[in-house]
Amino acid sequence: MTRAPLLLVPLAACVAGNPVVERQDVDRLGGSIVPPGCPHAMVTRVGAEAPGLPGTLVGADPAVRQVHLGLVGDPRSSIVVDWRTGDDTTTTGKVRFGVGAALDREAPGLTFTYVADFGNGAVVRMHEAHLCGLSPDTAYSYQIESAAGHLSPIYQFRTAPDVTATPDAEVAIAAVGDSRDGYAVWAQIVDQLLARSPDVVVFSGDAVTLGQQQREWDAFFTAGEPLFTQVPVVSAHGNHDINAPNYYAQLAMPGDEENFGFDYGHAHLVVVNDTPEQLDDLTGKIPAFLTADLAAHASAPWLIVNHHRPIYSASTRHGSDTTLRDAWAPIFDQAQVDLVLNGHDHDYERTKPMRGNQAQATAADGTIYVVSGGAGAELYENGSDFWTETSASLHSATVVRVRAGQLSLEAFDETGAAVDAFTIARP
Repeated sequence: MTRAPLLLVPLAACVAGNPVVERQDVDRLGGSIVPPGCPHAMVTRVGAEAPGLPGTLVGADPAVRQVHLGLVGDPRSSIVVDWRTGDDTTTTGKVRFGVGAALDREAPGLTFTYVADFGNGAVVRMHEAHLCGLSPDTAYSYQIESAAGHLSPIYQFRTAPDVTATPDAEVAIAAVGDSRDGYAVWAQIVDQLLARSPDVVVFSGDAVTLGQQQREWDAFFTAGEPLFTQVPVVSAHGNHDINAPNYYAQLAMPGDEENFGFDYGHAHLVVVNDTPEQLDDLTGKIPAFLTADLAAHASAPWLIVNHHRPIYSASTRHGSDTTLRDAWAPIFDQAQVDLVLNGHDHDYERTKPMRGNQAQATAADGTIYVVSGGAGAELYENGSDFWTETSASLHSATVVRVRAGQLSLEAFDETGAAVDAFTIARP
């Protein structure tokens, strides 16, 4: 493991009105802590400090900003609240939360730092509270207190349903990606997603143009805040995210935050990194993970996979990734995956049901691949090939609604106009 460089960055802070200079020459080699009251660990990766309990330092501007929800543990019984403050030096913080309008419970804001702009930029401090012991399918309120007298608005979220208790539950999964350099359009997409009341956001990567540049992450999370304060977001890693500390530090996700699966309602979702640091993982570690995870959840009513680079794309810019097609499509075929969600090409495309690299007659006979890389980035030309059901060069997002016997997808542009729709029914 490469040792992180030691940095000495003077940061003026204010404790009881007195300026303080905080040394930042800590090792940023990652670490873990078990949040109080939770059954899972919070983990940071190389490039970030090990997380710790909140401190006592109050900086010059402890105002709460860039609030967003994430998932690490069981979404039926836990959720994660991430935020920053205006000064990045405040170490205090907690979240009050409760059922309905109550705010009668508390969770500490665990905290850690990373350094932006390839280790040459500002020290960025994250605050992360894990809310555990929640009840399924229940509305909660929460409010962040970053320091005495510094409160966020009161926000709401809803936990995932327990389908054993409520077998007729339906969940809405927002699937979208590639907002980079197009944050005005991304803000419009956010409005359209809010209007459709999703339960979870599955992002397909490339939120920013260069993963180490904090200013773009600031734009992404600021524009996404109206949605992300209510709905947890998980993301597949995109090539422009470049496995940067910024990416992993700001998104709270399960497992190693690269390759993981989780259940949400009647869907089992699998997220994988198709631009890993070790390229051999594309044909080794990741196919092994996909095979094992999909086999372990073969009884799930619906199997959905999310990764960045499309296996099937007729766009004239990138097109199909045939390495992934050769290595991963047979696994999807064997597991009878229902839907694969991608970005990378900045257009909208849907394939016919595919199996064995051949178009099939019905969704019962193959996997449908959807490219929705239109969250704001510059558009690419679309195209058509033997697998193409529909394609268009436009900004877009999708919402996938899942219940026990039905999966439906709605695609729409930044104005809300319909782009595509389909439904798969299953006894």
